[in-house]
Amino acid sequence: MQKQLTALAAIALMSFAVTAGAAEYPDQKQAEIAKTAAYAGAKTCKTCHGSIHSNWEKTRHTMKARKGPAMGKEYTSNIYSWVQRDWDKLETHMILDSKDKTTNYVTTNKYKVEDVGIVIGQVRKQRYAVYYDGSPREAFLQTTKDGGISWTIDKSQTVQYPGNKDRAGWKFLTMVMKPKDGSFYKEGYGEFYSWQERCIGCHTTGFDVKAWNTAKADFKAGKRNDLKDIFVSDISISCEACHGPGSVHAKSPSKSNIINPEKITNIETRKMVCEQCHTRTAKNLHNKGANDLRGYRIGDQYSDHAEYVHPAWGKGSRNVASDGKGRRDHQMDMDMRLSATIKGSHSLHAAMACFDCHDSHKIGIGSPSKVLKKSKIETCAACHKGQAEAVLKVLDGKNGWPTYKYGEWGGEGGRPAPRQHIFNVDGQGRAYALQPAQYHWALKKDGDAKKDADWQAIWPWEKAAYEKKGLKVVIGAKPWEM
Repeated sequence: MQKQLTALAAIALMSFAVTAGAAEYPDQKQAEIAKTAAYAGAKTCKTCHGSIHSNWEKTRHTMKARKGPAMGKEYTSNIYSWVQRDWDKLETHMILDSKDKTTNYVTTNKYKVEDVGIVIGQVRKQRYAVYYDGSPREAFLQTTKDGGISWTIDKSQTVQYPGNKDRAGWKFLTMVMKPKDGSFYKEGYGEFYSWQERCIGCHTTGFDVKAWNTAKADFKAGKRNDLKDIFVSDISISCEACHGPGSVHAKSPSKSNIINPEKITNIETRKMVCEQCHTRTAKNLHNKGANDLRGYRIGDQYSDHAEYVHPAWGKGSRNVASDGKGRRDHQMDMDMRLSATIKGSHSLHAAMACFDCHDSHKIGIGSPSKVLKKSKIETCAACHKGQAEAVLKVLDGKNGWPTYKYGEWGGEGGRPAPRQHIFNVDGQGRAYALQPAQYHWALKKDGDAKKDADWQAIWPWEKAAYEKKGLKVVIGAKPWEM
């Protein structure tokens, strides 16, 4: 009885609790508006929501992308000051295209700071994009020996790159810089897709994928001069990314025509408000090469826009540990979703959305925590009471596990604290995801059930979707041996 009361108290404390008999939210009208309305932009929202806007415009959500000096001299300050100072000494070559899996073409010429049109990132690191028109260029070859983790430019000889209008747009330079004076990623950078092709959807709000596709087709057909337009409502993560497009609400302000994420009753819809970007994809369904959920609107399913990066059960990969823990940025969503398999569908963590603990309006400026609504201890104590400090160790997926590196991806090692979001520990107190008996697999179409290569590792929550495709799904360590 005491356990039941404790659980009920915990649920009452969490904003994601859905009371019995609660009306569905958003209702049909709100859901339809979210699907069909236009984006109004954060400046429109500011008209009525000034105090919230004043907090938001200082947050990290406004720093995911900013204009560069090519858009106006006033944007030069968006580039780290020390990078501006040392620009002429840096590897400011543009990545043109991919030659093969281990080789890129990069320009022989360097670009000026004034050429930077888009600045990606402000807090931990910064990348820069300059415009490319798809024309032939003299090039160096840039190569990787570790699957794209690090890149080296061979300047001993040049080659002729024939050009490719598919790659036209805002293109990345070969460097990644850090805010500390003189600090940068020595590994370099090798993303050959343009910013619009690859990742614009999670650095902006309201990216119009259809408009982009039309513009690209027109440019390739000679009906358009360039691909400098970015087709967004805001070059930041703004109000409408989470509340839905606000054109209807702006014309006639009412709670009935805009969405408050904290009131959403459907658990999957609640999760996706943040998970539309705080995730890692294997494939986008709209654009080749895109790794975002471009086109997502509140109420959509993940599978409407992309596929999750795949687990690597028992083997591990650069993306995931052998037990399913995420290893790279933006994988907290998959960590949290595993709670339903680890603890069961009744698990509170399995029902949680990011904003149950995090304050999206104050990310980076909150106090005492810059990212949480309350301190770490207070956040966990809402449910775990006096054990709050002890349970914080679950956020460290690295402690206690062997390290991993290129070519040696095996093992259960994950991310350091506080980035791991697997809310489970093993008998030794280490963050741990799934046991081998809980691994999920789908037999590929026309596959041989006795061959391990014909089994695709899938996430537990994808089981129904794969079965709907007519594929056989098996739960266990090694289905090819069953």
